[in-house]
Amino acid sequence: MLQSDFQYLENINEYRLSVVLMADSFFYAIFDAENRLISHKSFKAIKYSSPSDIDMIVNDEKLRHSFSGINVVVHTNLTYHVQQKDDNLLPLLPGLELKSKKVEKLPGNEIYNYFGISPHQEALLDTLFGGESYILKSESALLSDYYIGNFDEFIHVHLESSSLVLFVQKEGKIVFYNTYFIQAMDDVLYFILATCAFANMKPESTKVNVSGWIESDSVLFKYICSYLGNIKILEDNQFTISQFVSSDIKPHYYFLHYLNILCAS
Repeated sequence: MLQSDFQYLENINEYRLSVVLMADSFFYAIFDAENRLISHKSFKAIKYSSPSDIDMIVNDEKLRHSFSGINVVVHTNLTYHVQQKDDNLLPLLPGLELKSKKVEKLPGNEIYNYFGISPHQEALLDTLFGGESYILKSESALLSDYYIGNFDEFIHVHLESSSLVLFVQKEGKIVFYNTYFIQAMDDVLYFILATCAFANMKPESTKVNVSGWIESDSVLFKYICSYLGNIKILEDNQFTISQFVSSDIKPHYYFLHYLNILCAS
């Protein structure tokens, strides 16, 4: 099993915080002044409407530090891309009826993204950080920012424990983005191949970058490699971890946190 959590805080004054917000989970990572990952904590299978679950997060001592920057990324399949900003669309977007609705322009694209978080999630963020002291972004905005200026044709595959994010870019522009819930290896391969077909990309030659909870020697990675001819686990020399953390912990596991620190502004 891949190790996800570790704690190592140096005696320094400046920390930056990244939070990944999911429907039933809350993850945070702490970075030092050089953007090195030095701490990670997972709160899984929680209910944001449960006072005991919320108290567990609010009472976490590490979250009481003073942070020089706080960035939150929302991992959700309820995200809608449109070419023109039009708030009249909000009542028509399925699944956002009871959400606190957000809109953002995707970096490098003439695309606006509508998404939302629950009132309970927003209340937690406000309790932890105050209403105006954190930056909230979607994954598609961070991925667009990360790949801005990249004119390659590629697919980015990001894997969480039970979900898959697919991001496709051509000629410097996003052409496809979606989040899927997955239960088996076949689900991962099916959605990647279906995306290749939709975007008119050849599986045997299309560049595929992979991040998240996967290893190069895993059964899943070997399985999808057998169908994709130009695939690799993403490596970025900007993604660094404290020297005191086990070498078994890999930067690509925490891809969303690194994006959150390096790309949110």
